[in-house]
Amino acid sequence: MNPDPVQRDAYTGETVAVRSPLRPRPGTLWRRVRLGLGLALVAVVLGAGILYWQVHRLAAAITVSEVRANPPLATPLVGANLLLIGVDARPDHPEEGVRSDTLILVRLDAVGRWVSLLSIPRDSQVDLPDVGTTKINVAYGQGYAYAEELYGKGTSPAQGGMALAAQTVEQLLDLHRRGMRVDYTAQVNFDGFAGVIDALGGITLDVPAPMVDEEYPTPDFGTMRVEFAAGPQRMDGARALIYARTRHADSDFGRAERQQQVLRAILHEFQTRNWPSRVGAVPALLGSVAGTDGAAPPVLTTMPIDRIDVLLGLVSLAGGLDPEAIGQLRITPDVVGMTEDGSNLIWNPNDIQTLLDAFMAPPSEASEKATVQVFNATGESGLARTVSLELEAAGFRILVPDNAPVGDYPRTTVYDLAGKPATSRRLAKTLKADLVRGAAPGLQSQADVVVILGADAGK
Repeated sequence: MNPDPVQRDAYTGETVAVRSPLRPRPGTLWRRVRLGLGLALVAVVLGAGILYWQVHRLAAAITVSEVRANPPLATPLVGANLLLIGVDARPDHPEEGVRSDTLILVRLDAVGRWVSLLSIPRDSQVDLPDVGTTKINVAYGQGYAYAEELYGKGTSPAQGGMALAAQTVEQLLDLHRRGMRVDYTAQVNFDGFAGVIDALGGITLDVPAPMVDEEYPTPDFGTMRVEFAAGPQRMDGARALIYARTRHADSDFGRAERQQQVLRAILHEFQTRNWPSRVGAVPALLGSVAGTDGAAPPVLTTMPIDRIDVLLGLVSLAGGLDPEAIGQLRITPDVVGMTEDGSNLIWNPNDIQTLLDAFMAPPSEASEKATVQVFNATGESGLARTVSLELEAAGFRILVPDNAPVGDYPRTTVYDLAGKPATSRRLAKTLKADLVRGAAPGLQSQADVVVILGADAGK
């Protein structure tokens, strides 16, 4: 070992040793790195353990067993169908019964990182055992009322309702032709819907056009006036519930579109948080759906959410799915042939199968085969034709351009009318335009996607 260097003291003249600065011994730095990595790993494992414990507790509160014969086996990791049932249940008025207010079939594929939504109108005509020809929203109430008669002793009303709703959706969509089932069901009442949104601190929704509903139903079976201005706005759970349920301003088809918009906004709100904030939000989210004081949970599901493969699939989708890439499909007269029998809607079965082809495929431009129509709102003659030719050269399928209705259009906007997210996103990026999911106000078009050239076009 080398001796310490020496130097002379300036005051005494004595020679003193100068101690060398301390240096970490060989291997000390690596030990520190390993310690840091070990502590980080312990923190991750501890956090995952706490999260799983919370999910396991939630599963015990909201998961019910499947009562259908030969229950399906599927996992959202590689593909599963979940029927989301919005339930209109009013505990203070049991004489009114229970019915499904919303039916949305959800395709989950965590490995492919995609999700598709298919809204089913509640007035769709079906045939129910012991009932005959009726509307599809009757199925849940029938299963709820006759749960034990239909599915055996010990079946709860909610289990019976979800089971018969699932079977009826399978029948309407003829899923057995494809070797498919409704794999899982989940029912959500109004309190659960609003509670999830409040647990996130609210959501932001872009209302495409002003809306007024003079006859929005109240819990006491009265009506009230509700109004929404156009544009982005923050909504709490109660306000978002009204937005998702109102229908007198347009129709049940517009209502289905808004419900899908709210589901996307919930996912977007969750994803705007960093991971520590997401984990911190979990207890409030779980509490909002688990029920309190012995009351029935506002959310029930047959999906085993604490099963490792299911949990991994759901976490992967919640963290990595782009809300704008969600396939949004609806059974509407625009895409499925329809006849009416009174207020019952009878859908063309071949058109439904064509729609299911899109539902079962990852959203992509090739599978969407979307048509685009450009409308000129600038006053500059020939601009819509010029832009249409440019878009056609870029690979879009273009219909004959036209002029937009008279109005104020400060920005160019792309309207996704038919749930074509891949095409709409590339179109909006190409034109540096705003993107809106839903109809363009005051405009009729046979296209899947509409472009309105605003005052900023060409600048």
